[in-house]
Amino acid sequence: MRAQLDSLIEQSRPPDAISVSDDHSDDGTWAMLETWADDVRGRLGIRVLLHRNEIRVGVTRNFEIAINALDTDFIFLADQDDVWLGNKIEVLAACLEANSEVMLAHSDAHLVDSNNVDLGKSLYHSLYLTPVDNELVRQGRFFEVYCRRNLVTGTTTAFRRELLRVASPFPACYWLHDEWLAACAAAWKEVRMLPDKLTRYRQHGSNVVGVPKSKAGRVAKYVKRVLDTPRDNYLVIKAGRLDFLRRRLEQTGLASGGALTLLAEAEGHFARRKNFSKCMLPRMASIYREYRSGGYARFADGVAGVVRDVIHL
Repeated sequence: MRAQLDSLIEQSRPPDAISVSDDHSDDGTWAMLETWADDVRGRLGIRVLLHRNEIRVGVTRNFEIAINALDTDFIFLADQDDVWLGNKIEVLAACLEANSEVMLAHSDAHLVDSNNVDLGKSLYHSLYLTPVDNELVRQGRFFEVYCRRNLVTGTTTAFRRELLRVASPFPACYWLHDEWLAACAAAWKEVRMLPDKLTRYRQHGSNVVGVPKSKAGRVAKYVKRVLDTPRDNYLVIKAGRLDFLRRRLEQTGLASGGALTLLAEAEGHFARRKNFSKCMLPRMASIYREYRSGGYARFADGVAGVVRDVIHL
């Protein structure tokens, strides 16, 4: 963690303030944070805001606490023990400053192991974007991608405080903080996906969300997720995510009409799948119709979604 903290203050464009929320750690982290914060305040004059939860509140709520303590126009997320490259704030801030319509920007990252050894792959490479994903990204149609999958990793992300008009308070379930912020930003205004590798993203067993190191690892992770999550539970979660986002966007009145229409179509896709017959022949007919309509390609994981409906009841 110390390497990460030091990388925040060794930037070509120093931060105006740093907010750290400790989720009731019991390994000496809090004492280290207090010592580090006193040094940074005295030596560099940077505001360091520390908060310690009396009980553990989980990743998403802990991030929200740290975010709400800040009064800066731009907010950068820092996860776990990932190290920032020296120009990270400069590059992401310049992207946000160049266009007031951009609510959130995120970048690529170097993948490193627990000893900070480069694994020779980038974060974007390991996300395995499909040709459809790449074309939507090229056109800036991020919300269409987010209705199916997430591309945004918190540790690579910066966003405008203004985005909290839609995103706050964060959901208590269904969404992680980074994917929620990205979905809200894309539904309202614009997102930028920068090619720059601005973070050394550490991969190890304690990652809340990690990246498979190979295609075989990705397949294994997907198979495990399918086996661990009953089909009906999976569909309830997907529908719940979309419903929560739609209600928030309707409540704030800030989303584009196109985003709300797309959400309604996505919710329809999962509702139809939830009602597929348990009997093989009518179920196969329903799967075929949904496949031909493009529902799986637009809102699920393509052929993998078909397989889930065929064999995983």
